[in-house]
Amino acid sequence: MTELDQVINALFPDILRSVQESVRIPSVLGEPRQGKPFGEEIDRALCHALETARSLGLRTGNLGGYVGYAEYGEGPETVAVLGHLDVVPAGSGWTRPPFDAVLEGDRLYGRGTVDDKGPIIGALWILHCLDRCGIVPGRRIRVLLGTDEESGRRDMPRYLAEEKAPHCGFTPDGAFPVVNAEKGQLRLSLSRQLPEGDAVRLVAFEGGTVINAVPGEASATLASGAFSPERLIAALRATARKNGCEARISGTGSLVSLTVKGRSAHGSTPELGVNALPLLAGLLVETFPEEPWAPVLERTASLLLGDTEGRGLGIAAEDAPSGRLTCNAGLASLKNGHLSVSLDIRHPVTFDQEELFRAVEVRALEEGYAVSVLRKAPPLWIPEDAEPVGTLLRVYREQTREDARPLSMGGGTYAKSLPRTVAFGPRFPGCPDLAHQPDEYLIFEEYLRLLRIMGAAMVALSS
Repeated sequence: MTELDQVINALFPDILRSVQESVRIPSVLGEPRQGKPFGEEIDRALCHALETARSLGLRTGNLGGYVGYAEYGEGPETVAVLGHLDVVPAGSGWTRPPFDAVLEGDRLYGRGTVDDKGPIIGALWILHCLDRCGIVPGRRIRVLLGTDEESGRRDMPRYLAEEKAPHCGFTPDGAFPVVNAEKGQLRLSLSRQLPEGDAVRLVAFEGGTVINAVPGEASATLASGAFSPERLIAALRATARKNGCEARISGTGSLVSLTVKGRSAHGSTPELGVNALPLLAGLLVETFPEEPWAPVLERTASLLLGDTEGRGLGIAAEDAPSGRLTCNAGLASLKNGHLSVSLDIRHPVTFDQEELFRAVEVRALEEGYAVSVLRKAPPLWIPEDAEPVGTLLRVYREQTREDARPLSMGGGTYAKSLPRTVAFGPRFPGCPDLAHQPDEYLIFEEYLRLLRIMGAAMVALSS
């Protein structure tokens, strides 16, 4: 072990206690207050981290409660270690109190242990360890304490407005060995009028809870006209049985309701799920093919709902650094005869986002859909031989003796908030992704390994 590793080992119990103190603060987004833009608890977590840094002899700063920082070293250039202190709500399914920071065996349980309090509180202690070892970096090393990663990332624009951008950096908010390619994101809403029905009127058609997840359930409501509700129910059940479709069908007065089951998945990997929206559309169209709304719904299903690669929209693409484009129909609704579908498109890093949007717009208009942009997020791509990727990859290989290759992903990490920054840890290859999960935990051995790798990376990038 290096001298730095030995100091990290010696201070490991103190580092764990600091993480426990932070995890006990339920830093979920709250009501904004003066000087506390994201609520009382997030500000409390920020103050705790800054007090910890000052107690370790580090220089600190606080930009209006949006971002805090602690730094070590001198010089005009800065290496950033970017992390966040806000967490998602605990949610259900926990077998241990999510904010008690329970130590059990070789694990520390609690919301934020992995995402991202464990890594970023550990980074503060690494700066202290560098000082203890007498390591003098050629660049300042600044640990950035973000406060809004989980709820909109309004923190880092404030930082870049007041502070100089770092020379380079990493965020321990992704995976090892290093993530050098993150797809661009284009969220769109497409809408059009749906024709009225003759014998059967489609009153409602909806599915999805968030745009970045494959809808695991979708439902529709029909109003009987020429046919009795009993006849509609019988027809729908026959179609569902024929196609092996899991559906709940019931009637209330003149209305018939049906719900179809699929299988949810993350919006960046829609091919791993079964979208319930095209299943529902197919069931309706096959049962009532003569209705005026049926051809439009069938075309919508073909063009938007069941196509995970964007082929119907003419935007199917892939590249070597990041793979294939994905297209997830995450939300759909029918209100007053107006059908709208929200798409979450993750596109390859080498493709022009504006050209993709124009291609979607042209195709959609040809099919009678209006298009609006909900969100645009550019891709992130730093080649393997460029900084900081080359250095981080070298550090990881030296520390693990693994011949590792950079990763690409459809999701977007905190790295997109700063220039020349990539995700580096904390999750090791083959380990489960515990972020946002019940009973989130860190394992002592893995956490200690993470701290050593982060320390080596901070030294290497600042040399």
